[in-house]
Amino acid sequence: MLDMIVRYLHEAMIPFRLSSYPSMEHLPKAVQPLPRHAVMVESKLVLIGDKLALLCFVASDLADLSALANQLDAGVLDASDDDLPEALKGREGPPPPLGQLFGLPIIVDEKITSAPSIVFQPFGESDFVELPYDDFARQEQPRVASFGRAGELPEHAGAEAGATAG
Repeated sequence: MLDMIVRYLHEAMIPFRLSSYPSMEHLPKAVQPLPRHAVMVESKLVLIGDKLALLCFVASDLADLSALANQLDAGVLDASDDDLPEALKGREGPPPPLGQLFGLPIIVDEKITSAPSIVFQPFGESDFVELPYDDFARQEQPRVASFGRAGELPEHAGAEAGATAG
């Protein structure tokens, strides 16, 4: 799959940086420092009505499907394995945010649009792809919406914060 992504980006003339940190050991995991100007993104396949689409949002956020449904005035559900395009079946982890590669429309969260570049991990924890957001947007022609929401603090983190505040 990685070769398919590289070929796609080359053919689209999108500048990118591919970093790979494979390890024979399961732990500790290799850590890739993010460039200061980059935002780590994640993607997710959803059904909007009966059409498959790809969402792209800041990796530390959650995709608020209810908020997206309200903006699109359509039902939005998580895609099941049966809904996946053939190229994505049997793959581990989230798909790369390259909707055109899979013939899917893409919707990006508005927080990403101000980032100079985005970084994603195509199907694995050891590979990182960085590309300029403007080139990504030119190729993918995404729809922009506001659906990324910060996750909640774990219960114990809230208790600690309350204890130190008093």
